[in-house]
Parts: sequence; structure tokens; C-alpha cells
Amino acid sequence: MANTRQINLFGEQPKRAMIVIRERHELLLLGDSLNWGELIDVAANVRASKVRSFSGVQPHYRELLGAVALMAVRSITYRQAEDLIAHYAPARYLCGLMDTSWQPDHITIFEFTQMLGAEGMDAINKQILSHAEGMGILDPSRLMSDTTAQESMTPYPSEVGLMKRFSDLVTKNVKEAGRKMSGIKDKVSELGKKLGGLVRNSHLFAKGKEAKQKVGKKIYHAAAELHNLVKEALGTCGTLKSKSTQELQRLSELMDRLFPQILHFLETGFVAAKKIIHLQMPEIYSIVRGKAGKSVEFGIKWGVSLVDGFAHGFVMEDGGNVSDQKFCIQSIQEHILIFGKAPEVFGFDRGAYSHANIARAKNLGVQDVGIAPKGKAEWAVSDSKAERIRRERAQVEGKIGNLKSKRYGFNKPNAKSVKAMQTYGHRSIVGCNMIQMLRKMAAAGF
Repeated sequence: MANTRQINLFGEQPKRAMIVIRERHELLLLGDSLNWGELIDVAANVRASKVRSFSGVQPHYRELLGAVALMAVRSITYRQAEDLIAHYAPARYLCGLMDTSWQPDHITIFEFTQMLGAEGMDAINKQILSHAEGMGILDPSRLMSDTTAQESMTPYPSEVGLMKRFSDLVTKNVKEAGRKMSGIKDKVSELGKKLGGLVRNSHLFAKGKEAKQKVGKKIYHAAAELHNLVKEALGTCGTLKSKSTQELQRLSELMDRLFPQILHFLETGFVAAKKIIHLQMPEIYSIVRGKAGKSVEFGIKWGVSLVDGFAHGFVMEDGGNVSDQKFCIQSIQEHILIFGKAPEVFGFDRGAYSHANIARAKNLGVQDVGIAPKGKAEWAVSDSKAERIRRERAQVEGKIGNLKSKRYGFNKPNAKSVKAMQTYGHRSIVGCNMIQMLRKMAAAGF
């Protein structure tokens, strides 16, 4: 019987492997089918718009764009991307690193992604759509659109939770501020402990609406005292140069707006208009969806368009919970920016229905405007066209569900800011379109 513990006769195993990637591997096909020259131009233009003066070595555009593509189709972390590019042959092929020992680390990939931002990711997606149209695998004549919510990775925004989070952030930043905040450290620590005890009391022992409201007001007064203490200390600091003091200043200005909203809820039981629901991402808002088991989602609202199986997403520039009326017209304008002309057929749900919107869509060049009517109103197209638009519009929901799957990670991205949420949202759409392009190419016999 052979000894299972026998040492390799030739010593240690070699560290280099001879690997042949199968010809139809997804990442190999993606590396061969993308127009890397155009993508490099997009990335270079984005960098030029953000960098005042060029210095040092230019980024490895081809390799880092490959890393972005890898993260888009796999929904992985930066460290996982670094590991795959270092040790996974198809990933190295996608990044154009088969004949070199250089490889990006997770910090380099993160900084490149941050440099691209939401605008860069959107520009990459538009280039992919234009490339697909040029190959003849995308027909831009039919556009179906809808809206969806991109949820953030945030806890439920209760008043008690927001005040506790404020206390934790203040305590942390006062400790890191050094001498400028040394005079209030002890008082801040004391108030933080007091507020923590009241929060535990609210969670564990306060039963019923009246008891919770009573404890909530005590927490409010303790948090307001902490806020006033920090505000007075900031007034004597002079120039705020450190990150911790700048963060304390930001929190102080934010709580000037949030405390009246919290007090309004404690006194009336109703949520104030334009309520702040996150201290580190104050731009996110509540989106009423009316879904079973999830009536409200917390995040930002997107418009998602479906063009012959390909997706395009956008966020309204003025932000906020914009109505579907505006998203409807914006989706046509975005389509014109990408393809140079309006679609022949356009579909949207009844949330955007109005005679004015139908007229605007026709003025933009749409021939058949299939916005679903409200009540007993008539469609603006024939019955046969309306039925086809209904079927095609249903596919938008499927595409949104695909984007929100674990593969692409559109929903609840691991982001600490709204800008990062938008960047990762566009990246997930890029990944979905890359896979759609491969499927269309295979069906067309490329």
C-alpha cells in the first residue's frame, strides 16, 4: 500500500502553472469583445476633467478597466478582485496581464473606481451601448422605462437610533480631535453614557406608546445638551483643519436641521417633511413603494430603461424623490443622448400618465407613446400596439430584478456615501450589459 504521507520526490511543488483557458470562457470572450480603445479614452477624459495638472505615472488604464469589468460581472470586493487578478487566469486575461508580472492591488482598484465615479461608470455604459448598436446586436427603436429604488445599507431610521448614532459619532470624533476638544471630553463621555442608558431603557423596558414617548423626550434633551456643548466648543476652535473637527462641524450643522424634525415627531407622532434619515448620508430619503411587506424603502430613486435587452440607468440631477412624471421625459432625453435620436416606440407605467407628457414625448420625436393610462382613459396608441407595449414593459421589472440580484449588487451596495451608491449602481448596470452583449453575440453567431 502506498504511503499517503510520502513527500514529493522532487521537493516543493512549482509555483508556476501552465493553464489553458477554454475558448468560450465568459471572461475571455469579454476581453476579446469590448472596445478597449474607446473605454480607455472615456477613462482618460474623466481623469482629465478631475485632475488640475498631470504629474507622475499615468494609471494603467487597460488593466484597471479590466478590473472594473471583473467587479461589474462578479459583484466582488476590492480585495477579492485583487486576489482573482493575481491568481485566476481568466481574470488576468480580461485585464490584459497575461504577459506581465504587474498586478493592481485593492487600493489601486478602489482609487481608480473612485476617480471614475458615477459619471465615468455611466460614460462606460453609454460606450458599451453604442458599441453594441454598431455591431448590430442592439436595436434602439423601442424604449421601455420604469423607476426603482436603490436601497442603502442603513438601519431603520428611528428617532432614538439617530440620536444614539449622533452621540456615538460625537464621542468618537471628540476623542480623536486632541487638544482642541480636551476641555469637553469628560462631559461628552458622561453625556454619552447617560444617553446610552436611556436608549437601553427605551429598547428593553419602555412598554407602550406613552412610555416610549416619555423616554424619547429624555433622550432628546440629553442629545440636545450634547449638541449645544459641541457647538460651543467648535465656536472657540478657530480654523478647523483636522478631519475629526470638520466632521464635528458637519454633524453640528446637520443636527441643527434634524433636531426640530425629531421634536416634531415626539410631539405630534407624525414624521416631518423631508426628514433626514441617515447622519452620514443625509441625501437619502424614504421612497413609498406600497409593496407587500415593504411599504417604504430607504435610498435613492433611479430611472431604468430597457433597450432591446440592454439596460440604462440614471438619477435625476435635482435629486430628491422626484415624481415619475419627470423620470418619464428624462428617460427619452437620455436615450437621445446615447443613440442620437428618439425611439420610435416608448412605454412607461401609469404613474407618468398625462396629456402633457404624451405631447412632450411626441415633440421629442417618439412616434408611438405607450404611457399606460389612468382610470378609464384611452391609450394614445392602437390596441395591438398597446398590448405589445404591455408585454415589453413587463420585461423592465425582470431586468430590475436581475440588477438587484447578488451577481450584480445594484441594491444595498457597500457604500458610505450617495456618490458611491450611484457609482456602484452604474457599475452593476455595466456588468449586466456586458453579459447581455455576450449573449447577443452568441445568438448572432459572432
